Amino acid sequence: MAIVHDPGPAGPSGEGETLVVLICLTFLFAFAHVFRAQIKRALGWAEEEPEVDEKKDVEKTADEADPDNVELDEVDKQAQEAWTQPHPYDPSPEFRAKFIKYASFGLVSGNVDQNCESCGQIQGTAAFKVFYFLSGVNWLKVFLFINVWFLIWLFLECLGLMGTGFKLLGGKDSAKLFDVVDNPISGLMIGILSTVLVQSSSTTTSIIIGLVGADEMSVETAIPMVMGANIGTSVTNTLVAMGHFANKDELRRGFAGATVHDCFNLLSVSVLLPLQWASDFLGEMSYEMAKGATSCDEDSGDDCEKTEFLKPYLKPYYDGVAKYDKKVATNVAQGYCDGQCQDAPSKEELKKVTELVCKRGEEDLKCKPVEGYKGSWIEDDIFKKKRLPAFIRFNSATAATEGNLADATYFYKCPEGAACDDLPMFWNRTLDTATPEVVAAMAGMNGQLFQVCDEMKTGLCDKPLLKGGLMLTDWKLEDDSAGALATFLSITGLCVVLYLLVQTLNILVKGQAARFLRKAVSLNGYLSMLIGVFVTIMVQSSSITTSVMTPLVAVGLISLEEMLPLTLGANIGTTITGVMAATVVTSNPVQAWQVALCHLFFNIFGILIWYPIPAMRKVPLNMAKYLGTFTGRYTWFPLAYVFVVFFVIPGIVYGIALAATS
Repeated sequence: MAIVHDPGPAGPSGEGETLVVLICLTFLFAFAHVFRAQIKRALGWAEEEPEVDEKKDVEKTADEADPDNVELDEVDKQAQEAWTQPHPYDPSPEFRAKFIKYASFGLVSGNVDQNCESCGQIQGTAAFKVFYFLSGVNWLKVFLFINVWFLIWLFLECLGLMGTGFKLLGGKDSAKLFDVVDNPISGLMIGILSTVLVQSSSTTTSIIIGLVGADEMSVETAIPMVMGANIGTSVTNTLVAMGHFANKDELRRGFAGATVHDCFNLLSVSVLLPLQWASDFLGEMSYEMAKGATSCDEDSGDDCEKTEFLKPYLKPYYDGVAKYDKKVATNVAQGYCDGQCQDAPSKEELKKVTELVCKRGEEDLKCKPVEGYKGSWIEDDIFKKKRLPAFIRFNSATAATEGNLADATYFYKCPEGAACDDLPMFWNRTLDTATPEVVAAMAGMNGQLFQVCDEMKTGLCDKPLLKGGLMLTDWKLEDDSAGALATFLSITGLCVVLYLLVQTLNILVKGQAARFLRKAVSLNGYLSMLIGVFVTIMVQSSSITTSVMTPLVAVGLISLEEMLPLTLGANIGTTITGVMAATVVTSNPVQAWQVALCHLFFNIFGILIWYPIPAMRKVPLNMAKYLGTFTGRYTWFPLAYVFVVFFVIPGIVYGIALAATS
């Protein structure tokens, strides 16, 4: 059943305004928390006694010791034990008496000194016993528990807004990334770049599956891009780890916990990409599994809308700030900027047009004279219906030979200097044959111009990418400025939310709660994988799952060894989004299913290589530990790492591929 969201009235009560106000209030609250001592001093309030930081000795040991000599594993173990120490809550009798008095409006009374809750001896009326029990509840932790869920919700909203900001900053050129994929390495790098831009491998994979389903991309080309999407998705939690700059120990642990995702993906690609390049084993295997797939048919009553879980509840808020026009980006990616024919021509007409614009006599020119031509325009050796030209002009034999032209030239719009208002039609669709004028023109090749497509839709890429939200309707921003502001607002929002989340967890997840969480993630690595799969399926983004877990690794509550299976489960869970996208494609279902299955089995094979055998498991773990240790020594390293791995290297390869294609 589809979830229908009521956006509510526009204006002050809209979702976009709500999200911006909440992010700004979070900024103010974080500011007040950071400078709380100075604020109290300025207001003349008595300062509280400094809190005892149970991790003080641990942090001092790690910070002051030489990183080459200190046993970092022991430091991390001590940090973990600090979280699991018992922290009993035992309010004083005075507090209980005041709580009962005010909570009951003075209607309930009793002697709190004569009661012992731990002994099971509570005397008084039934009402007194209820209020006595409530007086022993740690209401601060109840409030903080609710606050954690609010911060997680705000964290997810900031992630969504950041994805929109990056897409707007990338502009329409970012949608052309897929145009220059001519080998697996460039496909891999473009998969990384595109995922960094949209901040979600699920989104990138869904786009790739859509392009394959629309026959705009081959399965062989798509597989390396899916592998690149797996690498690119880990940039988000790597950025989250950088929010722990204030504490070297937390930065070291958090960066290792984030980059274990990178290390696993890079290692899997280094093994599986060469095998795929040499043998196409993923393509062959997925074809055998998907060859019986059928397309989604809306005319037969099929529901061809992709299933979403949390997104319908999150999307209205960040779309209310800045809404991205997917249709414009899709038209750019599929090459419909010059035009898209809306006619319904017959196969005979398509065949004739293809022969005229792609051949010179009997010589097959492979459609090279057609400007902007790509192999995806052809299906069963004829042009697709939407690729039909608006006009064609016959070329004389001499002009065709000298200019290396086909028998006819393909035009999206009326050629310069020509009068196209009352041109004869190329095809008689009633009789399904060429018109007499065309037959005569073919005999003489006299440069005559004919109209082919009667309804050519143009300007599909002229609209701005920003199509709604507060930044367009109220602030009147353009794509670039809206993208920059959305990116700044979301990244700073992520940092502030992360800070408040860690501070809240410092109070909330200690003692019994920490021991419960520790027990849950330490039971079995494969059970942790299932937890990662389930959570990622629900939020439909591995970036979200790993980004939420990274702060827990940073503060020492979860070890790096326990983070790895959760990450691997998130990798599997994010492939389910691709499978869901494949179930609703309306054309080329076999190829779409192939890409979705290749994404799934790439991650499964990677897990089988690097996780079950302890010696192999240590490879990504040791790589991540080394990166974390290096970060502990040089705090500039995380920024350099993100910049080089996710931007410089893919950008250089993309630039080379673009230059070679041009």
